[in-house]
Amino acid sequence: MVRSKQIAVAVADVVTREHGETFADQWFRLSMISGALTEACAKTEIMEWPDDDEELQGIFHDLEGEIVRRVADQLRSTIAETFIRLANETLAPERRQ
Repeated sequence: MVRSKQIAVAVADVVTREHGETFADQWFRLSMISGALTEACAKTEIMEWPDDDEELQGIFHDLEGEIVRRVADQLRSTIAETFIRLANETLAPERRQ
């Protein structure tokens, strides 16, 4: 990023594990609220939507939710660690100002 003038933005001294976990948790929470994760799962077409059976539709949603939750659980640590590393790298120039 190139700046036309120097502006000092207040930043954390260090991005911590807590910051990373908050980022991961909020990403998943907000993605679930928006429906983005279940929609992404549906787009894979690993299950066929049962058009005319409400009971099967409930099972479909349960399975979809379980898949998404398990993926989120597996990725949480990796997302947190990646956030910490990249945020610290990105903010390093601001800390030097």
